[in-house]
Parts: sequence; C-alpha cells; structure tokens
Amino acid sequence: MFRWMAVIVVALVIGFFVYVKLNNQMPDDLGMTAGLFKSCPTSPNCVSSQAEKTDKVHYTDPIPYTGNRKDVQLAIESYFLKKGNADIVTSRLGYVHLEVKSALIGYIDDVEFYLPESKKVIEVRSASRVGYSDMGVNRKRIQQLRAFLAKQ
Repeated sequence: MFRWMAVIVVALVIGFFVYVKLNNQMPDDLGMTAGLFKSCPTSPNCVSSQAEKTDKVHYTDPIPYTGNRKDVQLAIESYFLKKGNADIVTSRLGYVHLEVKSALIGYIDDVEFYLPESKKVIEVRSASRVGYSDMGVNRKRIQQLRAFLAKQ
C-alpha cells in the first residue's frame, strides 16, 4: 500500500513539473504596441501601471524618476541581473523585457518596463506565465524596485 502511494506521489510531482515546463513558454504578444503593454489577464497574477486605476487587483502606480532615462534603465537592468534569477530578453533605449525565474519550481514571470521619452515615469508590467495566483509576488517585485530606485 505504501509503495503505491509513493509511486502516485512521485508521478504527481513529475507531472506537475512537466506541466510547468510545457506551459512556461513566453507569450508571443509581449512588448509595446502604440505605447501600451499587453493587458493583464483576469487572473490575479499580473500587475501593470497601464491597468485601469479602479482595478485594485492589477493596477500599480508608474514609478517616477529623476535623471536621464538611459541611466535609470541601466539601473533597472543591473538591479535585476544582480539578483541572479533574471535574464534580459529585450533591451533597447526606453524598453526592457526580463524573464525572472522562481528558485524552487522554475516559474517564469515576464517583467517589462517602458520609459517614454516624453515623461519621467517608468511604466511597468509584471506577469506570471503559469498558474492563477502568484501570492503577490509580482506586486512585491515592483514595490521592491520602487524602493530601490527611490534610494538612488
């Protein structure tokens, strides 16, 4: 009896990791379109400064900054790369897309930043690729970056 239960548990764990691996692919429609990110899904695993302000689940304020946008963008990239779990997918002046990977299971979140030339704000979007709830990870990530940049 115990042996069968162990086999079932192992099979479920392996199945879960295979599911995550197969569904952890980057969406095709990320990036900017006319200055806008892809909208957040209805699930509570995404935050965006471009969501409706009345959407308490998804909305987060853009991050104001001083200085020039090139230096701020480099600071953002450096901040994430130093954490050791992020890779830059796209980086061009005014836009950055990073993949941030969780340590244990390997969930990948897509984190995007847009620094419009005409404003001194950073538009942000941080979204999980897999699952329904992110347990607040994406919102916390943006809050931590906001605090880091405020100290600069």
